[in-house]
Amino acid sequence: MDLHKLRVFRAAALAEGFTKASEELHISQSTVSLHIKELEDELNCQLFLRVGRKVLLNEAGRVLLECSEKVFRELKNTEMTVRELNSMHRGTIRLGTGATTLMYRLRPAIAAFRKRFPQLELIIESGTTELLIQQTVAQRLDLAVLMCPISHPSLRVTELGREELVVAVPPDYPVGRNRQIPARDLAAMNFILYRPNTSMQRVISRWFDEMGIEPKVSVEMENIEAIKSLVSAGLACSILPACALAEARKNAEIRVVRVKDKPLFRTLGLACLNAEILPTSMLELSRLIQKEIQAQLQRECAQA
Repeated sequence: MDLHKLRVFRAAALAEGFTKASEELHISQSTVSLHIKELEDELNCQLFLRVGRKVLLNEAGRVLLECSEKVFRELKNTEMTVRELNSMHRGTIRLGTGATTLMYRLRPAIAAFRKRFPQLELIIESGTTELLIQQTVAQRLDLAVLMCPISHPSLRVTELGREELVVAVPPDYPVGRNRQIPARDLAAMNFILYRPNTSMQRVISRWFDEMGIEPKVSVEMENIEAIKSLVSAGLACSILPACALAEARKNAEIRVVRVKDKPLFRTLGLACLNAEILPTSMLELSRLIQKEIQAQLQRECAQA
């Protein structure tokens, strides 16, 4: 089976269309269609169902996509491993993470990695857990620090530990005078929360549901630094990772409160493709990230 045709098939399957695949691969749509037809002729079966402008995989196509993911994953990792065995130590690693984790968790690990592999390019991309999963499965990212639980057959996920989320309130907010508040006080507060159907918002929604509270939401956004700015300006309260609030608390820009007998945590995990062979540089970056984040979380737990 021709690898180029398999690569075209994979792009069309992930994009659910020949036009998007042609744009991604920088070839014409007619060439994409031709390669798909030749592949279907070679396998003597159809791989796609045409639904309007979309092309969706049928059962045979889903099986081929799963197999092709394994093929390209192993090819990529084998190439990187061979390069390292030849002492070249060149190439690129793409790390995906949320902006808050990057700013407050990963700097020591990244610095240590750059010191050991100065010739290896490290590209960092930020995004939601949902986007990071998609990018890792599509092999556009090599590693991703994201929120658990994650269940995907193409991914290997290592849990790093639990990170506390707290209620962030403006400095002049009445409840901000207390370190702990009863759950019922949340019902009267306005919140800046996260967009629906994101991992962060699901964790928070589940927490409110367990307390029988429907939060009043003034704004929905994903940028935690922007949320902090709006909280400090007095617009509303929010639910934020405790690690992101140390400086704001020190400068009295934001106050932090916890709900009595109802702590809130999210679990961080490190994901990569579930491959048998992983390059030494990727394993070292994984080790450094695990060591750093687990140490931070253990310190924070001891100080709580």
